[in-house]
Amino acid sequence: MIPAARGRAGLNARLKRLRLLLMDVDGVLTDGKLYHLVDEKGELIELKGVDTQDGIALSWLAASGIQTGVISGRSSTGLEARARMLHMSHIVQGTLEKAEAFERILRETGIPAEQAGFVGDDLPDLPPMLRAGLAVAVANARPELKKRAHAVTERSGGSGALRELAEAILRAQGRWEAILDRYVKAG
Repeated sequence: MIPAARGRAGLNARLKRLRLLLMDVDGVLTDGKLYHLVDEKGELIELKGVDTQDGIALSWLAASGIQTGVISGRSSTGLEARARMLHMSHIVQGTLEKAEAFERILRETGIPAEQAGFVGDDLPDLPPMLRAGLAVAVANARPELKKRAHAVTERSGGSGALRELAEAILRAQGRWEAILDRYVKAG
């Protein structure tokens, strides 16, 4: 991860204190492309591609006690199933008022904004990013987000950006070696 202008000082401290990681979906969990198909009933089916390494990393965060979740402008039953599969605690769909959803999750969890992070790629993601203690823009994010982020991933959304961030969080919190040991010992 590359510290952005806003986050050069104290990025590691921000990663260390993180207890909640929320994110956008299209352009962050996915590469932003939507595939539309029509089923036999003539109904639209929307497909999204996700990165499996992002998925396992999000599961590691949840297993390490860090709550995760999505706040998306679109609604998708597939996304809901994927989020539950990854043990996400918070699933908010169908809203472009992401700051309101972010604040509601903070109230419900009792986690202060300084211990929460938000990952985004486009302008609707900017309000919660500006409020979060850790604001991360993915490599394919709009320049306006990169300028205001604490860090920018080297990988694009849907292509390992969340894995990169999750590893940085787990390393900063001293939890990476335990995860690595679990797989090394199994082999």
